[in-house]
Amino acid sequence: MTVADLDSAYLALTRVHPRALQVLVARFVARTDSGDGRSPEAFAAFYGVPPEAAQVLLWRAAEAFMAARSRADAPGPLPFEEERRRAQALHEALEGPLPPSSQALGRVVEALRGLSLHAAALRERLAEAERAELSSPEYTRETWLRRVAIVVVLAVSAWFYWRADLARWWADRSSALEGPRDAGR
Repeated sequence: MTVADLDSAYLALTRVHPRALQVLVARFVARTDSGDGRSPEAFAAFYGVPPEAAQVLLWRAAEAFMAARSRADAPGPLPFEEERRRAQALHEALEGPLPPSSQALGRVVEALRGLSLHAAALRERLAEAERAELSSPEYTRETWLRRVAIVVVLAVSAWFYWRADLARWWADRSSALEGPRDAGR
């Protein structure tokens, strides 16, 4: 993978849905005790799912990644049995010693292996992007707006929750204050 490929892989990672990004990073980019990325068994254990479900999860993320690399829309869902079949083929191509059975699958395998090959550089770029996002004025403004919205929701919820009690308290309080004033007239 050249620098141009590294740049296109990074841009594709930033274009995919955050869930697909998380899956690809967990499988191919994350630093682990055994090196960069996780084995298929460790990946399935990381998500707490059976290996077959982890294969489908990875296949879906790989499809979204390849669509983002080519600047196309992510493909629509397939019947589950077809997804399982394609996920199994991807798994065998990634883990097996033989080359993939098709050119399209070969391109996917090459792109995913490229993520592992440049995992350190990708981790650094993703961390830098996260730091830039967290220090941006837009993020600060969004955070404060969310906090204000939460306070408003809590205040309105409290008002509706205690509305009857507050009305009764206010009526008792106002009648107690008005009562002696009317008696002295």
